[in-house]
Amino acid sequence: MKFSMFFFSADGTTDSKDKYTMMKECARFADQHALTAIWTPERHFDAFGGLYPNPSVTSAALAMITERIKIRAGSIVLPLQDPLRVAEEWAVVDNLSGGRVEVAFASGWHVNDFVLNPAEYENRRQQMFEKIEIVKELWGGQPVYRINGEGKEVPIYVYPRPLQKTLPVWITCQSDETFVKCGEMGANVLTNFSGKRVEDLARKIRLYRRAMIRGGHDPVTGQVALMMHTFVGKDEQTVREKVKKAYGSYLLHNLELQRKHAEEETLSEDEKESLISHAVDRLFQTNGLVGTPSSCVKIVERFKEIGVTEIACLVDFGIEVDEVLESLPLLNQVIENFAKETEVTWV
Repeated sequence: MKFSMFFFSADGTTDSKDKYTMMKECARFADQHALTAIWTPERHFDAFGGLYPNPSVTSAALAMITERIKIRAGSIVLPLQDPLRVAEEWAVVDNLSGGRVEVAFASGWHVNDFVLNPAEYENRRQQMFEKIEIVKELWGGQPVYRINGEGKEVPIYVYPRPLQKTLPVWITCQSDETFVKCGEMGANVLTNFSGKRVEDLARKIRLYRRAMIRGGHDPVTGQVALMMHTFVGKDEQTVREKVKKAYGSYLLHNLELQRKHAEEETLSEDEKESLISHAVDRLFQTNGLVGTPSSCVKIVERFKEIGVTEIACLVDFGIEVDEVLESLPLLNQVIENFAKETEVTWV
C-alpha cells in the first residue's frame, strides 16, 4: 500500500501571504518520508478549492522544492483544455522535476467551469478520452496538424521534450463505465469514497482489473488511488472535535456547489446539522482516514483487502495549518505499517 498527499479544497478567498504554506510544507514532509506523490487539482471560479486553478503551475513550484516524490495533477479537466497546451506545460514540469510527472484526467462536471470551453460541455466525457490520446501522442514525439495564421495546415511538435518517454496516465473514475474504460486503456484509477459502500468500491475495482485483462494489460500493474479526508491525532475525541468543525464547513461548501449546479433550494439549518452529524459519523466509520494511528491502520487494511493500492490523503479540508503539520508524524506512523510490498487483490 502506498500513500500520497492530496490537495483540493483550500479557501481561495484568503488574503494571507502564506496561503500555500500547507501545500509546500506537506510536500517537503512527503519528500523526506515514505509517501509516494503529491497531487494538486484544477479548480475554477469558486472560493471552494480556489487556490488551485492550474495544477501545472502548482506542480512546477513543487518540483523545485522536492527531489523524490511523484508530482501529479489530480485532475486536469481535459475538455476545458487544448491538448497542445497540456502536453507543452507538463513537459516543462517533467523537466523541472527530473522526470517525476504523472497526470490524472477528468471530464469535469461543474457547468460554470465550461465558460472556458462551452462547446465541449455536453460531450465532455468523449472529449476527455479523445484528448487523452492526443496528449499521449504529443508526449511521445508525434505531431498534431493545425491551421496556422496564414490558413495553412502545419505539423506542430511539443517542446521542450519531456524526460519520460511515456506519460503515466490516471483517470478520475466514478461510474462503472469509466472504471471499465480506464481498465481497457491500461490507465491508473483515481477515485474517492463519496456515496459509495466498501462493497461497491470493491466491485468497481474488480470491473477495472478484468477490463485490463480484456485490453491486453497486466492487471497487477494497474494502480488504484483512493482519495480520503485524512487527519491523525493522539486520541479519538480530539480528532473528532477538530474534524467535525472542519469537515462540516467543507461538506456544506461542496454541497452548495452541487446544489447550484442542480438548481436546488438550500438546506435549512436543522437539515444542515443533521447532514453534518451523519457525514462525520460515516467519515470515522468508513469514508475517511481519521482517528489515531492504530485505528487508521485498521481502516487502511480494509481498503487494501479490496484492491486499493494507494491512499491519497486529502489534508486541506479546513483544519488549521499548524495542526495539520503537527499531525504528519502520526500519519507517518500509519504509513510505516505498510512499507513492505504487498500483492494486489483483484479477483
